[in-house]
Amino acid sequence: MVVKDASIEEEPVFGERQANVPAVFPRVLSEVRRADERLVSLVQERPVATLCVVAAVGYLIGRVVTRLG
Repeated sequence: MVVKDASIEEEPVFGERQANVPAVFPRVLSEVRRADERLVSLVQERPVATLCVVAAVGYLIGRVVTRLG
C-alpha cells in the first residue's frame, strides 16, 4: 500500500528542472572559484601541514580500498 502525503511536493518535470539550471550555474561556479582560492591560499600558507593531511587521507583511502577488495 502506497500512502501519498499531501505535504510532499511533486518532483518537477524535466523541462521545469532544465529552467533552473542556468539560474544556479553562476552561483555554483562562483562557489567553486571561492573554494579554489581558499585551497590555494591554504597550501601557500601551510605547505607542510597540507602535505601531511593529503598523505594521511591517501593512506586512509588506501586502507579502506584494500579492505573492500
